[in-house]
Amino acid sequence: MTTPPFDDNPFRSPGYAQPAPMPPVPGHQPVPHWFTTKVRITLVACVVAALGLGALGAMGVSWIARSGAPSSGDCLYLTREGAGKLAYHRVGCSTDNATYKVENSYRGTSRCSSNGYVRFQTTTDSGAGRTLCLALNVRTGDCLRDVEDEVTIAKVSCSDPAATERAEVITGYRGGEGCEEADEVLVYNGPPARVVCLRPPGENI
Repeated sequence: MTTPPFDDNPFRSPGYAQPAPMPPVPGHQPVPHWFTTKVRITLVACVVAALGLGALGAMGVSWIARSGAPSSGDCLYLTREGAGKLAYHRVGCSTDNATYKVENSYRGTSRCSSNGYVRFQTTTDSGAGRTLCLALNVRTGDCLRDVEDEVTIAKVSCSDPAATERAEVITGYRGGEGCEEADEVLVYNGPPARVVCLRPPGENI
């Protein structure tokens, strides 16, 4: 003889049957036994740490972006970014990729004093930042490629087949005097005032 299960609820009517357990909801997986409170706390801590690292990364990018525009005397080169925008990269003036030198820097939007300069406008969250007047950073005897493109222009060996121009720097403003038959004449008011003559690399300077 089997003893029926004990039921201590006095309000159940005689003959009441214990309901069957509810079937599992489709697509719902029970929580594994190892997914304890301790594990959950650990996972939450990991998520918070990951979010913290992401915030630090954003702060780093923001700091780099706000580290200040180049000032007069700084050297840099340009790259072409998305949407046709240009970006500057500061480098030492004696390095080979120091294509330009900041000769003048003006607050807001301004003009450069001659057409020899590359005019670069920086921007900030509030609008126009500074106007940089960039002079070609060359010495007499330097050879260049892609002089018509302010981004891909670069100093190269004069024996390089890609070299198209050789620079001659004449100190003192002479309105282009001394650059007869040059391919291009760049006048810079400085300081120091000077003229840069660009000629084919095979010509004697």
